[in-house]
Amino acid sequence: MSEIFNPLLWPALVKVLIIFVLVVSTSRFKINLGFCLAGGGLLLGLWMRQGPLQVATQAAEAVFSPVSLRLALAVAFMLVLSHLMKEGGQLERIVASFSRLVRSPKATAAVMPAIIGLLPMPGGALFSAPMVEASCKAGPGGTARGALLAAVNYWFRHHGEYWWPMYPGFILVVSLLGVDTLVFMLAMMPLAAVHLAGGVWFLLRRLPDPPAEENRGVGSLAEFFKECAPILVMIAVVVVISSLGALWGKGGPPWPDGTPLIAGLAGALIAAAVANRVGPGRVLATFGRRDVLAMLGLIAGIMVFQGLMKSSGAVVEIQHEMKAYGIPTLAMICLLPFVSGMVIGIAVGYVAASLPVVVPLISGMSGMEYLAHGGLAFVCGFFGMMLSPLHLCFLLSRDYFKCTLASCYPYLYAPLAVNALGLVVWYLILA
Repeated sequence: MSEIFNPLLWPALVKVLIIFVLVVSTSRFKINLGFCLAGGGLLLGLWMRQGPLQVATQAAEAVFSPVSLRLALAVAFMLVLSHLMKEGGQLERIVASFSRLVRSPKATAAVMPAIIGLLPMPGGALFSAPMVEASCKAGPGGTARGALLAAVNYWFRHHGEYWWPMYPGFILVVSLLGVDTLVFMLAMMPLAAVHLAGGVWFLLRRLPDPPAEENRGVGSLAEFFKECAPILVMIAVVVVISSLGALWGKGGPPWPDGTPLIAGLAGALIAAAVANRVGPGRVLATFGRRDVLAMLGLIAGIMVFQGLMKSSGAVVEIQHEMKAYGIPTLAMICLLPFVSGMVIGIAVGYVAASLPVVVPLISGMSGMEYLAHGGLAFVCGFFGMMLSPLHLCFLLSRDYFKCTLASCYPYLYAPLAVNALGLVVWYLILA
């Protein structure tokens, strides 16, 4: 009976869940999620009966580990690249060159958000919304009409969350899972294809067909590829270095883990700087932007939380307790990310909050089984994020097309159900 009234004797699973709720709850009050996670990790270490000096030492080791430094560098490169392409007008040029190529307004309504979605940036949905509206030749007035256009803009923007290595959430989940970037990209692509197919079938088909004489376009494919040069450079570098590493032979390549992604982002950054005529001084100054520094703080908080989860012994105790209590590991893997996605509403946030808890639960698995469970957690969080009323892209799409969230949700249920079915099939095949 004394165990109930003594928090030090509570099960590790209860301690972690309480801290998980505290982290998610405090982040709702616009406190930087990195601070919330770091504080939660420190509290967990102390709650697991470690001394203050030991907890501080383990936190410092986690922040300055090679994995943390590589992750911070990759995320910083990605944010600077997005900023340079946006401020230099390159995103607008990409969209304009594509719109002159295609002959289908419906295709334009889907592809414009998809292209903009390849460069993750806050408020990107607002950038593509006018293009969706123009391609459909419809004003934002009218609740039902506006809700459909908002759903189209919102849905097609987020295919990259599954597989595109420029998303902070993707970069983070690859680092936390400890898997190869290219391997995880290839594993996630089928789910991204299901995502797009669901949008085409349930959303695009509901858009009205435009008059035949409006289906005209003149453009240059070379111009489009020229404007997409930074993205193409990144893909090429990641594929080439990853392929060389796979062919290297016994012992693996001489470069450290994460090199393909960092090298790809560095190449893309150089290409963007050249294309937009940005000098080295301005590029370096961009690394000091507030949003870049805030993201680096989030990375530090994530690594503190994850490091203390392991070093405090909480992971081992949780694994024993789950077996003793009969709690299915699969339930934890699915529910924690989904709830995090619903509450936080951003990919890097739900990955940061839930994957440090999930990864230790699957650490005993290997090969495709490990990849299947890690991907399952990642995508369950994505589903929660897509339904979250706090998701910025959802809110901006709703505001632009002058509709309500309640009117948008019915358009999302059917494609999300298709995604869920695709996830189950994908998981069963891999696992």
